[in-house]
Amino acid sequence: MVVQTVFICLTFSLIGYLCGSVLFGAIIAKMTNINVREIGSQNVGGTNVSRALGKKIGILVSLLDAIKSYLAIIFCWIIFRYSIFDWDANSSNLYWTIYLAGVFTVVGHCWPLLYLFKLFKTKFNRALAKAKSGGKGVATSGGVLFAMSPWLGLLSFGIFVVILLITRYVSISSTICMFMPAFSVFLVGMDYFYLFDHSLLFQTSFEPDIVERVIFMVMILCNSLIVIIRHIPNIIRLSKHEEKKVFHGKV
Repeated sequence: MVVQTVFICLTFSLIGYLCGSVLFGAIIAKMTNINVREIGSQNVGGTNVSRALGKKIGILVSLLDAIKSYLAIIFCWIIFRYSIFDWDANSSNLYWTIYLAGVFTVVGHCWPLLYLFKLFKTKFNRALAKAKSGGKGVATSGGVLFAMSPWLGLLSFGIFVVILLITRYVSISSTICMFMPAFSVFLVGMDYFYLFDHSLLFQTSFEPDIVERVIFMVMILCNSLIVIIRHIPNIIRLSKHEEKKVFHGKV
């Protein structure tokens, strides 16, 4: 059982990482012959793409980044459900492993495969490898939340919008909206909205126990930590009052 668990964890993590390494911001920008890494924050995420290519393209990139983590989890659910392994009701304690794909999609989005190759090629010179770096993981983390529970995703998005309207800083909104849903997994009734519950997998009733809820919380907090790490330059600029607001004037 231990070997099986380790294997499935590694498999789902690798699937998630490879999915995350697909950078839609860089792909779309390249199609327009614009290098987003030379503009604004030099980031391939939706916010910086909107500066380079307009808000509509920026929103499109953000949606695609969210969808890729969502689809990575769906793909792993299919493997979990229809794999060659002899899954049964006793396998339900491995249910949480499908969400590892989501966590590692965020990792792959922030530090994609091409970035790792560049890092090795430049003998771990991060300044040179930055040319292949990814985004900041906000939209991709949002996709993970929606896959865990539509309510978690909506809660995070609502917090993001409210904080953005108050502060007008995407960086502040992004870091705050990732943390809050982590503790809401303990709310009564939240278990009814997990996208792929055990009733779909094993035709049995499903109510996450305290251990599963803690695992979900830890996964969300891991994504939150990644988002904060990727926003360290923004936090430094905020402390120096140099961070740019997304819009000006009254809303």
